[in-house]
Amino acid sequence: MAVYHRTKRLKIYGKKPEVTQLFGGRYAITVRCVAKNDTEAWYNKNKDQMFADFGTLYDAHMAVDGIDARTGETYSDMVLTSVGSSYTQTGDYVITFEYETLTNAFVQETADKVDVELNGLRRVTRSLIAKDGTGYGKTVGTTTISHSAIGYSTATLTLAKAISGQKGANESSFVRITEIWLESGVISRSISEGSGGTGTGKIRTETVEAFNQTPTSTISGVEISISTSSVAGIQTIRKTFVTSSGEIRRTDRPGPSAIPGTTFVTIDSVGAAITPSGTLIDSSETQESGYVRFSRTALQGTIIKTTQTYKDVVFVNVPGEVSCETIDEDFDEIAELIDSQQPQGKTVVIETIPPKKQQIAADVVVNIQSTIPDTNELAFDISGLSCSVLRNNTSSSGKVGRAVTLVDSSGNTSTRVGSGNSFSANSNISEFPGHFVVTGGETSVGTLTGSSSSQPYISGGSFEFQKARSGSATRAFAFGSNETDKTSLYKTNGIISRSVRPILTAQDGTVFYEVTTVSADADTLANGLPIGRVLG
Repeated sequence: MAVYHRTKRLKIYGKKPEVTQLFGGRYAITVRCVAKNDTEAWYNKNKDQMFADFGTLYDAHMAVDGIDARTGETYSDMVLTSVGSSYTQTGDYVITFEYETLTNAFVQETADKVDVELNGLRRVTRSLIAKDGTGYGKTVGTTTISHSAIGYSTATLTLAKAISGQKGANESSFVRITEIWLESGVISRSISEGSGGTGTGKIRTETVEAFNQTPTSTISGVEISISTSSVAGIQTIRKTFVTSSGEIRRTDRPGPSAIPGTTFVTIDSVGAAITPSGTLIDSSETQESGYVRFSRTALQGTIIKTTQTYKDVVFVNVPGEVSCETIDEDFDEIAELIDSQQPQGKTVVIETIPPKKQQIAADVVVNIQSTIPDTNELAFDISGLSCSVLRNNTSSSGKVGRAVTLVDSSGNTSTRVGSGNSFSANSNISEFPGHFVVTGGETSVGTLTGSSSSQPYISGGSFEFQKARSGSATRAFAFGSNETDKTSLYKTNGIISRSVRPILTAQDGTVFYEVTTVSADADTLANGLPIGRVLG
């Protein structure tokens, strides 16, 4: 007698289903059926009624001609997972229904796979299965289990990964999840050593990868990077360490030529900056292969100091001198005695000695300092000295006119001669920068007389003479800087010149300057040039 499956349209091939016991008390049933009418036209017309929906139960009625399962053939939670058709070796066309025990809770599908391939850490791979739509409430990195197995002690494992499995094209109604559980600890640790310079010598780098645990260093290194990574599909934390405060290179080179006795010292380090002793000049940080290289440069040695002291010969300014003088004039050689008269008098001269340059021995001192010194005054500076001379000239010129004779009624005569006089005055100022007025030479007065004219005439039967005289006067007044001012303003000791130039700037902005000071302590300098006269 024919045996049908879920509908009178499908006869069970061989009259019995195939039953398989699965892991964890689950079952799988394979039911092979042939159509009641097995013509191709019948299949094409009725295939929608021959194939059951995925997820339906083993004992559920088909939509058309549905029937109950026979007594004893009902399996709890037996869910349809696959439907297909094929020909057997004998040429029969068979429709195959695959069922599995499935519920709304995940159950373990196969036995655990246990290994310790990750640096000795226990790893468990576990497959779970449940009906489609079943919620999964575990959290990767947080959910834990207590695991034990033959040959393994009890250990706490943390969910490292959960992957949903793929289904075949003819499968549905179930969800399969593959879990990976891992023991917390270090998955991998590597230490590399690179070449270095002086100091501690080597760069030691340690990379530690750990699951569910904070990686730590075994070389007392400083953490320089952290990242998450994947090892065999497991999300882990990776940290890189380098030797703590590792000095990898020290470089010494001479300091600035202006600061002898100093040395630039540069220390390159990893992990932490190492600053050489001295004055910090420069600092930088460079990313290299996952870590930071620090570079610090300092100038060692005494910076603020006197670097040079020597003697030198320099030219200095000597102020000029101004003096107003009166000089007696002698006209014997150029004027004859006429009518017992001869020119006589004094003239005014302005005696000047111009400024000059004079060589003296000087002390030169070169200092390095962090401030610019104040220079209030300079020695041998004649710019503050200046004087002027005012000349005032006056002249008077007498003249003899014509003679006029008067005859009265008695025949008596009288003669008179006319006379005249003219007067003029002018003044001018001469300026003498860089000069001072010599004491006693502030004023001078000069006069010239003796120039005359005469006109003869007859008076009372005898000759008479009408005379007129001429003369001039010159006055000179010097004013401005005098010898007292010269003593006060013109110093012959102290700083002659001072030059400043920056030579170094520290990291904190401090500027160091080279200050060159030229100074002298000389006796009062006298102008040795010949005295020159400037006649006014």
